[in-house]
Amino acid sequence: MSNDAVIPQAVIWIMNGTCNLRCIHCYANRFIDVEELKLEEKLKLIDELAECGVSYIGITGGEPLINPDLEQCLRRAHDYGIECSINTNAQCLDEKAAEVLERYYAYLFISMEGSRREVHERIRGPGTWDKLMRGIEVVRRAGLSFSTVMTINSLNYLDAAEYVELAERFGADDACMIPVMPVGRASQEIAPSTSQLITALKSAESVAKSLGYWINVWCYVPGKLIIDPRYISTWADCRRGRVVDIDPAGDILLCDILDIRLGNVKGGFRQAVKEYLQSREMNEVMNPRLREPCKSCNVRESCMGGCYARSYIIFKNFDGPDPYCPRINMDLYTKAVDQVQKS
Repeated sequence: MSNDAVIPQAVIWIMNGTCNLRCIHCYANRFIDVEELKLEEKLKLIDELAECGVSYIGITGGEPLINPDLEQCLRRAHDYGIECSINTNAQCLDEKAAEVLERYYAYLFISMEGSRREVHERIRGPGTWDKLMRGIEVVRRAGLSFSTVMTINSLNYLDAAEYVELAERFGADDACMIPVMPVGRASQEIAPSTSQLITALKSAESVAKSLGYWINVWCYVPGKLIIDPRYISTWADCRRGRVVDIDPAGDILLCDILDIRLGNVKGGFRQAVKEYLQSREMNEVMNPRLREPCKSCNVRESCMGGCYARSYIIFKNFDGPDPYCPRINMDLYTKAVDQVQKS
């Protein structure tokens, strides 16, 4: 199938770069000074997303709950029957916010950096743990559906098992996990090593099996090689053009962690997507020149070389392999599994 025949099904929308926190691992601080779309432009974008058949909008930031345009955007998307989710740090999740989210059936992804106050606050700042707990309690009382999200990094990877246990205890639909990328405020030191990432996932998998609970790992398709699909899914559809990332200014990004802009929705979403799909960069992403170990890998059709953003950051190309791929780090994988089994 040619790139031109692809129709995006989902949009990840960094609605605003502003935030009420200064987390040390934040990739989105790059957008703090970006002039975001005006309300009329946001509503026009949602109109065009509906016209193009987009069925899902993942709203993120920054912190979406502090955006004064959020409610009107949720209302417009709801009127079209478009499913919406909100990624939030939960610091300002009160009864009023919960009422709005419930009214427009918005799903919540709540950031939680492990199971311990000291780890969470080292990453997200003093006082954030108590506000997180209050926010989760508001959500539970309101009966809202939610998942938790842990960004796996070098500070919290040993807390992965306890994080899964806490998410299950809170009644989260699932415990999501995503590796930190060394972009924005995140230094290379806070990004997990391959062994730290695998240690986190294998310890989380062990708890998931014992609880019969579900874990969803984002942006790590090579994880299929090492984790049990009965308890852990690996999500990423970026290489097929099914998901489009939009920044606060309306630029379509090759990936929300890469400052590669391939069109702008102010001239129309359909035209911007056309420019995006016809770009040299997207052609390379969707048609990677796989080499070993990817070329002979049994998950190459679904993985397609893994995360092309990580590949670009480390290897300066979009072809893979994903720097976190277990097949190029089998010795680290073996050591990590041994460590989990001994603990």
